[in-house]
Amino acid sequence: MRNLTLITLGLLICITSCQGNRNQETNTDLIDSNSALDSTLADSTLDENAADPTLLIRENFNRINEIKNWDRIDSAEIHESTEGGIAKYYTKNSNLELIKVRSFGEGGFSYQDFYLKDGKLSFIFEEVYNYNTHIIDPKFDISKTKKVDEVRYYFHGDSLFNLIATDKENEKYLKENKIETEKNMTKLFGTLMQIQANNYNPAGISE
Repeated sequence: MRNLTLITLGLLICITSCQGNRNQETNTDLIDSNSALDSTLADSTLDENAADPTLLIRENFNRINEIKNWDRIDSAEIHESTEGGIAKYYTKNSNLELIKVRSFGEGGFSYQDFYLKDGKLSFIFEEVYNYNTHIIDPKFDISKTKKVDEVRYYFHGDSLFNLIATDKENEKYLKENKIETEKNMTKLFGTLMQIQANNYNPAGISE
């Protein structure tokens, strides 16, 4: 399942070339802070009288999105999906602030942006896209790709405390299986951090 098809290889080459070389990018492709978080504040399940981690997450999210010039942008190939993917690590003042993951499958692809605070996972913004059919189907048409969901994952104290999805059926499923959802997200984050510690080499970690 890990062998890339010609179509997917073309997609990866195209996307990788567009992303540019290490240390030559800005934050222009970061998601808009208002669209990603503003609508979630009223949806927080936490006590209004308590210190709301959602507010802290929003502050950190906005701070990271306001960074204009990154000191380092490092890349690594990952193999956490059937058709592989790319992880990009954004560092400022020797602190890893953001990891942007692009994962490709036979039926679509996903974007996941991992926001860190003090070296820990704080927030994940995920977008999911579906192709019109399987990539080896003669009817495959990249122009017919559709975004099917956005998911926002909120972490505090190494735990997932809230999530919101545009697809409410998926949101219900993820919340009903919160333990598994948290496990999957933290496992992927842990894998990404191991790759960084291994000098951005996925060998033996994600392959």
